Amino acid sequence: MLRSRIVSALAAVIAVTGIAVSPAAAADQETEIIDVPVSFTVQNINRTLNQCDTDGETYTVHGYLTGPAEVLTEGDPPVTLYVHGTNTAQWIWRLDVEGRNYVEELAERGHVSVSIDRLGYGENPLSNGFDTCTGANADVAHQVVEQLRAGDYQVDGDAPAAEGIEFSQVFMGGHSSGALVAELVAYSFGSIDGIVSTGWAAIGITSETARRFFPMFDSCQRTIAPGAEVEAGQTPGYVYFDQTLDDFYQGSVSDTIDPVVREAIADRHVPSPCGVMVSEPLSILEDLTHLADIEVPVHFVFGAEDTLREGVEPYPGLFTGSEEISEITIPDAGHIMLIDNNAELVYDSIAEWLDQR
Repeated sequence: MLRSRIVSALAAVIAVTGIAVSPAAAADQETEIIDVPVSFTVQNINRTLNQCDTDGETYTVHGYLTGPAEVLTEGDPPVTLYVHGTNTAQWIWRLDVEGRNYVEELAERGHVSVSIDRLGYGENPLSNGFDTCTGANADVAHQVVEQLRAGDYQVDGDAPAAEGIEFSQVFMGGHSSGALVAELVAYSFGSIDGIVSTGWAAIGITSETARRFFPMFDSCQRTIAPGAEVEAGQTPGYVYFDQTLDDFYQGSVSDTIDPVVREAIADRHVPSPCGVMVSEPLSILEDLTHLADIEVPVHFVFGAEDTLREGVEPYPGLFTGSEEISEITIPDAGHIMLIDNNAELVYDSIAEWLDQR
């Protein structure tokens, strides 16, 4: 699908640990944006340094390629693969609210994105939530990265300009535990050129995180207990991370978020796959032992009002193998700062960081 939108951006320049955030484009400039479904054939296997179980089957992973038509037709441009967190899906990158659609905002700033649902989520469901895990999600992401480099992906729409592009660089962006997936890809395979980490640190877990994790863990155990029954309409091995809708709001966004955005995410409170959620604690422990092995540039984006992560300031300093570390904290923004207050700062910061690569 080809769309035209007027480019507008924050007309200010701020310092972000060495990154200057500049206006995205002239206010009167039009950008033609290609936004088309794409798919990738992958194996649900785990060759990462973080071991956990999978079903080993072959699947089609669905996502979207979004970028400026001019950039997509000029050769083999860079691209960023975006992966969501534990209890969300790719909607966080594609929210249907004016000014809060991340991939569209990045396209207006000149950048190409591919956003996918992790295997077990959204458009890529599994018949049992225990059939995949964090390490497998990272392996699948690596397979997608390799296919983007080779131009070996399927365009599922009418957009010839998006077909067969052999992307010259592939970065990974992750939100929450999606950034954990990106870290796993970086030190297990070395196949990406940089990491955009939003709302994530393998330290600084709060009591709010624990309040959600332990009931979820118990619910997952109950689904595999002898004689366990699955409720009508539910998929085996899927439970809620946030027990209530209010918990979902409180853990996702700030109290002062635009009511239009709050309403737009109301139906996004859905169960998530147990295999991913219960594998995360060991993944985090393993991750902490390998952060120094990540050599690519990393840009961190934190939300000042994030209730699931606090005390994250030391985390970027653990990436001692990378010579390029930068960070920004978004004021008045919660865990999903991509859609929260001052989200324009997120878009500008990341776009400028990508410009410098």
